[in-house]
Amino acid sequence: MVNVGIDIGSVSVKIAVVGDEEDREVLRDAAERSPNFSLVDEKLYPKPILISAYRRIKGEPLKATFELLDELYRLIPEIHGIRVTGVGARLIAEPLNAPIENDFKAAARGVGELYPEVRTIFEMGGDISKYILIERDESGRIGIVDYERNGECAAGTGSFMDQQASRLKYDIEEVGDIVLKAGKPPTIAGRCSVFAKSDMIHAQQRGYQPPEILKGLCEAVVRNFKGTITKGKKIIPKVAFIGGVAANKGVVQAMKQIFELSDDEFFVPEYYAWMGAIGAALIEAENPDKPKLNDISALQRRSVSQKASFPTMKPLSMEKVILLRDMVKPYSFEGKKLPVDAYLGIDVGSVSTNFAVLDENGDLIMEIYTRTQSRPIEVVKEGLKRIEEEIGDKIRIRGVGTTGSGRELIGKLVGADVIKDEITAHKTGATFVGRKLINRVPDTIFEIGGQDSKFISIQEGVVVDFSMNEACAAGTGSFLEEQAEQMGISIVGEFAQLALSSKAPLRLGERCTVFMEKDVISYLQRGADKADICAGLAYSIAINYLNRVVRGRRIGDTIFFQGGTAYNDAVAAAFATLLDKEIIVPPHNGVIGAIGAALLAMEKIKATGEKTKFRGFDLSKVKYKLREFTCKGCSNFCDIQMFIVEGEVTFWGDKCSDRYRKHVKSEKEPVIPDLMKLRQELLMREYEPGKHDGPKVGFPRAMYFYDRFPFWAKLFDVLGVDLVISDPTNKKIVTAGSTYAVAEPCFPIKVAHGHVADLLEKGVDFVLLPNVINAETEFPQLQSHLCPWGQTMTYVIGHSPLMEGKEGMILRPRIHFRDGIEKVKREIYEGLSKKLGISKKLSDKAVEAAYEAQRRFEEDLVRLGIEALKKLDETGEMGIVLVGRPYNINDSGINLDVPRKMRDYYGVNVIPLDMLPIKGIDISDVNENMYWNYGRKILQAAKFVRNRPNLHLIHITNFKCGPDSYIKHFIRLASGKPYLTLQIDEHANDAGILTRIEAYLDSKGFLRWWLKKTA
Repeated sequence: MVNVGIDIGSVSVKIAVVGDEEDREVLRDAAERSPNFSLVDEKLYPKPILISAYRRIKGEPLKATFELLDELYRLIPEIHGIRVTGVGARLIAEPLNAPIENDFKAAARGVGELYPEVRTIFEMGGDISKYILIERDESGRIGIVDYERNGECAAGTGSFMDQQASRLKYDIEEVGDIVLKAGKPPTIAGRCSVFAKSDMIHAQQRGYQPPEILKGLCEAVVRNFKGTITKGKKIIPKVAFIGGVAANKGVVQAMKQIFELSDDEFFVPEYYAWMGAIGAALIEAENPDKPKLNDISALQRRSVSQKASFPTMKPLSMEKVILLRDMVKPYSFEGKKLPVDAYLGIDVGSVSTNFAVLDENGDLIMEIYTRTQSRPIEVVKEGLKRIEEEIGDKIRIRGVGTTGSGRELIGKLVGADVIKDEITAHKTGATFVGRKLINRVPDTIFEIGGQDSKFISIQEGVVVDFSMNEACAAGTGSFLEEQAEQMGISIVGEFAQLALSSKAPLRLGERCTVFMEKDVISYLQRGADKADICAGLAYSIAINYLNRVVRGRRIGDTIFFQGGTAYNDAVAAAFATLLDKEIIVPPHNGVIGAIGAALLAMEKIKATGEKTKFRGFDLSKVKYKLREFTCKGCSNFCDIQMFIVEGEVTFWGDKCSDRYRKHVKSEKEPVIPDLMKLRQELLMREYEPGKHDGPKVGFPRAMYFYDRFPFWAKLFDVLGVDLVISDPTNKKIVTAGSTYAVAEPCFPIKVAHGHVADLLEKGVDFVLLPNVINAETEFPQLQSHLCPWGQTMTYVIGHSPLMEGKEGMILRPRIHFRDGIEKVKREIYEGLSKKLGISKKLSDKAVEAAYEAQRRFEEDLVRLGIEALKKLDETGEMGIVLVGRPYNINDSGINLDVPRKMRDYYGVNVIPLDMLPIKGIDISDVNENMYWNYGRKILQAAKFVRNRPNLHLIHITNFKCGPDSYIKHFIRLASGKPYLTLQIDEHANDAGILTRIEAYLDSKGFLRWWLKKTA
């Protein structure tokens, strides 16, 4: 009897046919007659198995499955049973009246039957990744002992890798061989597709070559698999790696390295993509109650006619979209004295690189909008060459400005006079173009590029508010482009044409990239019209932007829509339809950032009278070298690039080492001392490592260490116990934390796991993980809780694989600091001192000394802060107050060393929250029940800043911080000022963070010192 298994995924469909011995000739004949079918090696299984070619569904699963089955039935007319598995199983099974098989069971059965020695299965498919641990019972049947799959995140799946390979101009099939030959890869974060994509883009802008980036991606995908799917589960060899991604030799190599598996312990089965289909066919072969199958033409009919009742929106309208493209007149040199003085702007973005050449009146002489194609240096070379060829003899470059993600790399290469963040550049360009062309100055700018979205609010030429997309690329151009590619639609022209023709746009909402792709696949599988999906995606971009970027901010009446995505008229129509306001798409909308960069260069050159640093159009004459290496100055092992331009050396990529400091970007120097450094010295003042004999107690340098360490250091000193602290947060600690964290906490809690791992490596006898519930407060009528993750961290880490068999090492005194010293004395004795054999008398004495040490620490902080504030008042200089939780502000391994970089790069006077005299500030008018301890302090600091015009706020937080997601809405209310939120997690490089900081500092008046000179 011949039985068929169909595995229908989000990307492909595979078919397996299992027969009895008497069917062997029939199956062999089918394989010989068709190139789309082949026989499985008979050494692997006693019965004959025929498999189909790997068929990509390209958004039409019903059609692709029908075509394979149609050919199969022509080859083998008599099929007794069909069983369907995979994410699209229901779609195929229902019209055929075929049973559905659980995809875990199908994969386990397929692998277990063909490879009986396998105990562990890793699977990476187009949309799903799985871990399966299998074993055989006494009867030889295959059972599943443990399993896991990816949740709502598709990082580390085949469709994500497809997209990234395509973005770098490679077919996914090529990636494996290319990666095997690649050099040192950049570190790509493996937490989610959006962030990993950001890291890849910034690595590209820093000069890494595509093969190296792809290698970094392969490693990231596997780290993600290990950190989120296997999560410390048992990995029992032999391990089989199946699914479409198993064809990627780069991922295979990374799997072996990261899981530390030898060739004998890990392998890719020959039929890696067909295991689910084979398993389904084998299960169906044992099914005695086979349903009567419908004719496969039912698939064809469903494919043609299937129309579900989809949620829809009103059709897109161009009625309120004002396109100004036709107003542009070609520039003419006629009547002008040559060469014309000109200014060049270059905007190097994630998807496009743009050039603008302006004359001294700001008229656009020439523009270039081209694809970056992961090769920014080559693209800039080509752009400059084209400018020289077309107008080089007619212009004289007086100044050059660079902007965009690659502004620093290209700025150094070309000899830029101004290197500016893209927010400032877009505001400058839009304001100038609006005034010059239509005598309307934008009060609102919607800018959507390939990877970043920006909202800019302008009053009287000043940026009064702005926002960028936080940790989500769903409302950006690359997202739209990838969705179009998924459907086989050209993003240029065809997409907008289809979307504007839709009578019933689908309501796709504002879900993230991963979910949206799943939705699009689902709608395609259910037969939705591509035009309706395109219109829905255009709406989705606009809705996502309004809800996640604008987020309730004031939208004015002169709205400019710019950036590469503004070339898509469907998105402009979506904004106009949703807001019922005019949307103005300016001429040159794709190069507005480059225009702004040119204008900023003109402004500086005219204000200072300096001569341009421009190196000329022919970059082949510029001697430059790129060399990559790993700095081993500390355990961070930073990936460094040495960039040499005509003998001048610049280092990129350092996070910590003094030997590779970048050049100071600002000519200003801070007027106050380095308060972050002084704070660190005060924090460690009470600590004397190795002072005492006896058992060693480890204390992780994480979480509340950063504001309570003086207490604990003095406590253990008086107790006579040696306290060992973990190393400062570094790559190794972060990686270990991600590996051992079983739940999905915030980044700092993950890092805390890594610090405990570091202490265990140091050979400590105990690990101190106090169960601190709350903190002191001057408002006893309100609670002062620590966050739930902080409160329960001791139990979360205690139940992780890290502490398996070591639970007795944890010291976890429960502490209620708000209840006063006497209660804390009892809690320290019962939960700590007693277990260490220390008397109640000595324990109480140690607590008293600890309280005194903590008091001195806090008083000294405020004293330093008051002195710094006085200095700012005396000099008239501005300062940035950092608000946030102590570990986010003070752990340089978590916050990318942002406080130090602001001081060193931009000359900013940085003051941390706990140096402000905020005690007693009432915030009840902002929030009458602020029960979070740090939330109260953050709002008190915001209120302190309110009436001080020389102080501004930056809030440092992290993705998944529940309390901060609530608190941040009150910061603006408390401070009365626009402020910047930096949301940081496992990002491996700081380019995106520094962009936001630069824009904020520029908008607040910290930068562009030359304007003050001429004022």
